[in-house]
Amino acid sequence: MVAVVLMQFPPTRALAVDGGEEQGATTVTSSGRSSVTYYDHLGGLHATTTIAEGSLMRRGGESDRCQFVAAVAGTTTDGTAFRPGDTVQSTRWVFSEQVSIASGEAPGPASIVTDHSGPVPRRLLTVSCDSSQHFLDTLWVSMTDPFWDPRPSARELRNHLRVLDPVMFTNPVVHEWGGLVTRFPAWLAIHPSAWVPQRSPVATYRGWTIHLFTEPRTLDFRVVFTPAAESEIPASAVTVECVAEHHVATADASALPALPELPEQTTPGVNGPCMWTPPGPGTVTIQALITYDVTLWVNGYSEAQPRYTWTGPPATFATGVLAAVNTNR
Repeated sequence: MVAVVLMQFPPTRALAVDGGEEQGATTVTSSGRSSVTYYDHLGGLHATTTIAEGSLMRRGGESDRCQFVAAVAGTTTDGTAFRPGDTVQSTRWVFSEQVSIASGEAPGPASIVTDHSGPVPRRLLTVSCDSSQHFLDTLWVSMTDPFWDPRPSARELRNHLRVLDPVMFTNPVVHEWGGLVTRFPAWLAIHPSAWVPQRSPVATYRGWTIHLFTEPRTLDFRVVFTPAAESEIPASAVTVECVAEHHVATADASALPALPELPEQTTPGVNGPCMWTPPGPGTVTIQALITYDVTLWVNGYSEAQPRYTWTGPPATFATGVLAAVNTNR
């Protein structure tokens, strides 16, 4: 049997004596810092008095006291004694996270009481006054609460995000003639191994397990042509679109997109998706740009993030007429 464990103690209330509070009842004040006790991703229990501004659990201070009426005699956390019927006012609010566990088992990563019915997950805590023995209420606290918002950890993951470097496909003419041939189109592609969904390393924060998932969406190429010193052809830099959004790219054994049958001759420059033709002798440096969809995953909750573009390492090829680039004959 699995149950939500709520550490509730007998209600603290005034005891009636002859229609009123117990004779001699007074108001007792105590001071202390509010605290939050929460579970980490492994089920370990932690307590802190550091509560971020804007949090629902940022309570306390002289103008924000909790209070209870004592049912039995006791002592506050700062050592102030109280008697049955006394009203105890404290600056110390106590928030304790609840877990759902099978009888006799210790809390685990899946034991945190999490509600997924709203727009973002939320977690369940009890609210007590001065100590956990004086239960007041329960409180649902959203994932976006500043106390345990996982997004700063997700931003760190994004800042250090690395995906597989796309390796440039080498056109067959490079192997045959030593470089790309003027007025003969070059096919711009990458090795298929980089065109796969990937996952970031794992981050954990105050009970959350956090990943970023990336899925390739578009592929472009940055093409920078540098003419030979004796050439009068101007330098150029263009971006060649290749795999557009919502287009399913097919691959062969060594190229994505797969190498098609190319025209025998084309005009210099961009000749269509994934195709560029050298204008003359020189060198060309080509880099692949893959844009990824990014999804934040937190304890089963997912949320779209801004897209991420990864630039691959540059590949440089000689260009020229056949007589100039033929180094194999």
